Amino acid sequence: MSQRTMDIKLMDRHYKVNCPQGQEVALQQAADKLNQRLEQIKQATKLSHPEQIAVMAALNLSHESALLEQQQQARIRELEEKIKLLQETLEQVTTEQRPGRR
Repeated sequence: MSQRTMDIKLMDRHYKVNCPQGQEVALQQAADKLNQRLEQIKQATKLSHPEQIAVMAALNLSHESALLEQQQQARIRELEEKIKLLQETLEQVTTEQRPGRR
């Protein structure tokens, strides 16, 4: 897949990044979302060094990602239990309806 160089702006700084062709809109949306987060952190914490703001954003995003992963794993376990219950119920019904059952 070919790459394209894009210019993105984060906290009033311009960065040139490689982007797979066809993913330009997604990259720009991600950059816009990250820039919003950086600005929120800058306002909320009164930090002034871009590196500190970036580290705080990375920590926050990493924490949110870990929480979402935990929630997703819990949901998967719930769904697996429901599937198991449905399978057991289907097996019971199938067994009860077999011809020749007494």
